[in-house]
Parts: sequence; structure tokens; C-alpha cells
Amino acid sequence: MESIVWIAAGGLLLLALLHTALGELEVLRPLFRQTGWRLPGVGPRQARALLRFAWHLTSLAWLGLVAALLGVPSPLAFGITLLVSGVVVFFSLREHLAWPVFLLAGLAALDHGRFLPPLVPVALRALAVSIAVAAAMVHLYWAAGGRRWADVAVPANPDGSPLFSPGPVACLLVALALCAFAALLVGAPNWPQTWVRYALGTAATILTVRMIGDGKFVGFLKRHHNTAFGRADGRLYTPLVVGLWLGALAGLAAAT
Repeated sequence: MESIVWIAAGGLLLLALLHTALGELEVLRPLFRQTGWRLPGVGPRQARALLRFAWHLTSLAWLGLVAALLGVPSPLAFGITLLVSGVVVFFSLREHLAWPVFLLAGLAALDHGRFLPPLVPVALRALAVSIAVAAAMVHLYWAAGGRRWADVAVPANPDGSPLFSPGPVACLLVALALCAFAALLVGAPNWPQTWVRYALGTAATILTVRMIGDGKFVGFLKRHHNTAFGRADGRLYTPLVVGLWLGALAGLAAAT
């Protein structure tokens, strides 16, 4: 029986390597050299990244199966495969919703198998606290009349005109909400659990909606990518929201 397992694992390993190498050399690169190809509604850079990571993630999934076949515990094999998939998507196409889903699924798989180091949830909460405090400081700066970065801080129409113009009070309220969120994450393991779970669950829901987006101006599903805000949102704002979201989920777990 063991020899059959080794044959199956070796076949999958060979298939994964050939799929990646030949796909890159014989399919993807020849396609990308053509001038007439396109994906509807997707820019050339995004289209290349989308096709490339979709192709190579198949090989990565097969490598995860190889590890499971060779005796690596399934939660560990699947968790590492999912986390690596998330990292690959993040660095190839940060604007895609797949990478936070891969990361969450990978962390959940490791936690299910008790392979998740205790430091990871703490690190996620610390990351979210750092993001929240830094964002609060920027909003306080705007509330005090500062204008740096303000031109790319508000969702904009396709012509570049802002959808709204937040005043000092709105900036101050956002800063206070971010500070309250950071305080919740710091106190989650020690404060009364019922109301902390409710507060962090509400925060996680709000962050999920912001992360996914409205289908137009913000989040992973936005359509308007070519405004100054749209570019900043894809490269920075939404990934930071993902950091807050993962921290909120880690805080919610710590409060249970």
C-alpha cells in the first residue's frame, strides 16, 4: 500500500511541476505576447496577474495534496497551502478578494488542527491595533485642518470629483471609533466577554462590508479603479481594512 501512495504522490508532484513549467512557457507567456487578447472589464496588468496566479495555484493545491498523501496532517497541509496561496495572490494581484479568504481559511485550518502558534492571534490583534491607531492619528490630523493625503482619502466619481467632503467633526468621529476599536482589541482577553463579543462582532461585520465593497467605489468589488482614490484603495486602504478585519476576528476568538 505504501508503494502505491508514493507512486500517487510522485505522480502528483510531477504533474504539478509540469503544469507550472509548461503552462508558463507554452500557454501564459505566448498569450501575453499577443497584442489583441483581453479580458472584458479588466486591465492588461490585472488580467495577466489573474491568469497567472489562477494557473499556478492549481499546481500549489496539488503540492498540498502530495503533502497530505505523504502523511502530513491534513489541517497542517491544507493550512499551509491556503496561506501560501493567499500570499501569492496578495503579491500578484492585491486588488483580488481571494487573498484574504485564503488567509482566513488557512488560519482556520491550522487552528482546527491545533497547529496555529498562540503568537499568531496576538500578532494579528497587534497589527490591527497599530493600523487603527495610525489611521486615527491621520484622521485627527485632518480634523485639525491638515490637508496632506486628503485628496486621495475620499471615494471619487470617474471624473475624479469626490463623492462627499467630510468635515472636521466627521474626521474626529472616525478617529474616536478607531481608537475605541484598538482599545477593544487590547482588552478583549480580559474584559467582560458578552459585550466585547457583541462590539467586536459588529466591528467585524462593518469591516467585512467595507472590505468587499459596494460594487462601485470602494472595496474589492469596486468598478472604478482608475481614480486617485480607486488606485489608493486597491493598493493600500482595502488591504489595511483586511488587517483590521483579521484583528477583529482574532479579538473575537480571544473573547470567547
